[in-house]
Amino acid sequence: MKKIVLIAQDRAAFLHAAPLVSVFRKNGVFEPVLARALDPGSRAEHDALAAAFGLPDALRVIELEPGSPAVETASLMLAFEQLFNEIEPDFVAPGGHDHASLAGALTAAKMGIPVISLDAGLRSYDRAEPEEINRLVIDSVAALHFVSEHSGLYNLMNEGVADERILFVGNTAIDSLVTLIAEANESAVLETLSLAPKKFVTVLLEPESSGNRDLFSKVLESLAATATVLLPGSQPSDEFPDGAPGLRLIDMPGYIDLLRLLKESAFVLTDSAEFEAELTVMNVPCLTLRPTTARPSTVEIGTNVLVAPDEEEILKRASLILSGKQSEKTLIPEKWDGAAAKRIAEVLERGA
Repeated sequence: MKKIVLIAQDRAAFLHAAPLVSVFRKNGVFEPVLARALDPGSRAEHDALAAAFGLPDALRVIELEPGSPAVETASLMLAFEQLFNEIEPDFVAPGGHDHASLAGALTAAKMGIPVISLDAGLRSYDRAEPEEINRLVIDSVAALHFVSEHSGLYNLMNEGVADERILFVGNTAIDSLVTLIAEANESAVLETLSLAPKKFVTVLLEPESSGNRDLFSKVLESLAATATVLLPGSQPSDEFPDGAPGLRLIDMPGYIDLLRLLKESAFVLTDSAEFEAELTVMNVPCLTLRPTTARPSTVEIGTNVLVAPDEEEILKRASLILSGKQSEKTLIPEKWDGAAAKRIAEVLERGA
C-alpha cells in the first residue's frame, strides 16, 4: 500500500488535512499518516478535533521546539527527515501554510519525495505576512497543486506552473465544516452564555495583535453601545474593560462551540484570515481588519469585506448589518461543497 504523510501545526492546517485522512482510510489505496507538530497549548484542541473526525490512530506527534521561525523550521525539518526515513512516503501533503507545513515541504523536496500543495496558489501579495512566504515556497517545490478557488488557478499560471500540474478541486476546509456542523448545531454554548441567535457580534483578534489598539477600542465601545459583543480569548485591559456594558469577555471555546458562535453571530469582526471561507459558506457577514486577503472569492461573491483600518467604514458596515438591511444570501464559491477531499483522492489513487 502506498503511503502519504499529511502535515498540520495550526488549526487551519488540521482542518484542511483531516478530511483527506478520512477519505484515504476509507478507500484503502493510500495509508495516511497525519503528522501534527504540537506545542503544549495546541495538544488539547488537536486531540478534540482528531476525536471528532475519528482519527486518533492515524496521528503521529512531532514535538515542536519553541523559538524563532528559523529555529522552529529547522527543528521541524530534522524531525520530518527522521519521520520520512522511517515511513518512506510516496507523497507529502502540507495541510496549511504554517511553519510545519513549510518545513515538511522543504524536507520532502530535498529527499526527492513528491510534495502536494493543498489550497494552492493563494496569494495576499503581502510579504510581511509569514504565511505568504510559506505559500510561495510550498508551491515552488510542489509536484501537484490542488487549487481551492479560481484566484489560485490564475496566480499559478501567471507564475509559470504547468497546466497539467494544477487541479481545481475545491476547499478541504469546507469538507471539515460539513463534517462538524451537525455537532456544532447541537452545541449548548448559546444557552450557556444566555445568547440569542443573531443578537450578538463576535470579535476575534489575533493573540499577537498590537497595531490599531486605539481603533479596536473605539470600534468596540461604539458596537457595545448597541449590541452584545463577544471577545473570545481576550483578557480585561484598558482597551477591553471587564464589565463594560454590552462587552463580554469569555474564555476561548473549543472549535465546535466556536463554530456555533460564529454561525449564530450577526456578524464577525476579525483581524484574522482563519474563518473567511467558513463564514462565507455559513452566510455570516465578516468584517476583516486587513488591507488584503489571500481568498478574494470571499470578497467577490461571499460575505467578507475588507475594512482595515477605517473606523468609519467598520461602523457603517456594522450598522447596516445590525439594522437588517444587508441580509441577502451570498453565493458559495465553486466546488466548496464538502467533496474536495474525494476529488483529490481520486486524482492520486488513479496514478497509484
